[in-house]
Amino acid sequence: AARGVNIEKDEIFLSDGAKSDCGNIGDLFSVDNKIAVCDPVYPVYVDANTMDGRSGDKNADGFYSNFIYMPCTEENGFMPDLPKETPDVIYLCFPNNPTGMCATKAQLKKWVDYALANDALIIFDSAYEAFIVEDDVPHSIYEIEGAEKCAIELRSFSKTAGFTGTRCGYTVVPHALVRKTESGKEMELNKMWLRRQTTKFNGVPYIIQRGAEAVFSEQGQKECQQMLEFYREN
Repeated sequence: AARGVNIEKDEIFLSDGAKSDCGNIGDLFSVDNKIAVCDPVYPVYVDANTMDGRSGDKNADGFYSNFIYMPCTEENGFMPDLPKETPDVIYLCFPNNPTGMCATKAQLKKWVDYALANDALIIFDSAYEAFIVEDDVPHSIYEIEGAEKCAIELRSFSKTAGFTGTRCGYTVVPHALVRKTESGKEMELNKMWLRRQTTKFNGVPYIIQRGAEAVFSEQGQKECQQMLEFYREN
């Protein structure tokens, strides 16, 4: 709410971390879907989709034939260009792992507009959002108008509060996010993810949830900021 974002409680799914969710989210989608990833990229995006059967063949350079790779280099300011071939699913991570690059509101709006125009879905990994200090850098993709119709956001306590070994995170799947099956039937991804999670996941242990709750206390926020300042300096 502090960011001007309206998210309902039943659009938030608690999990054992963003890594699990970004690996499991592919359960919702056809193996025929075309995937776009930044290069370089957090390995789970590529590896999880490869395990699901979406990769195609690997060439001599180590790239898979069915993936759309979006270079992030010094020449383009480590910010991926819109792909010429239209993907079904686009993985974006800002602040980026491994480059550290952040996307401004204008840059992120370009991706949301592209996804809406091309019926593409954005998987937005904001695991490092707590490191953002710039005013014009969104902490959530839902700060961009229309993102609730084209984006799923992954959130993590690992980087925010040092929860890496404890495992807790959450994923936001808006009710407005609707996609069609091959036969043309419209499906609400929120309901699909709810079914997937209640079938294959038993939830975060209560003691871990209480630890995550403490992150949002006054003392918890103070200690988290002290830790984040240490890592920002590094």
